[in-house]
Amino acid sequence: MDEREFQAVRRNKAVRGYIMRSLAKGYNNTLLCRQLVNVMINDGIIVSPDISKHLDYLRGKGYIEFTDKRVNSYTAYANDATIKITVKGIDLIEGTIEDPGVDI
Repeated sequence: MDEREFQAVRRNKAVRGYIMRSLAKGYNNTLLCRQLVNVMINDGIIVSPDISKHLDYLRGKGYIEFTDKRVNSYTAYANDATIKITVKGIDLIEGTIEDPGVDI
């Protein structure tokens, strides 16, 4: 892995961790997708509102879910979906479980 790839991996882990920590601070461990994206842009975490690959990773691992079953990771922003942490996601935040792909 070259330096550019290494930095991309570190950035992806950091973005996923930021998403999880933000959701943990939300009311009932939930946030609207656009609300989350706006905070991430304002904090300089991302420059594009496309966080679909990060949401897909977290959903695939069982850490988050969308409250509307018709929404998926790639339509969450367009539909302003509500994202919620699952019980497994709370375990990740609290350090009960670890995931090398999420930098908490």
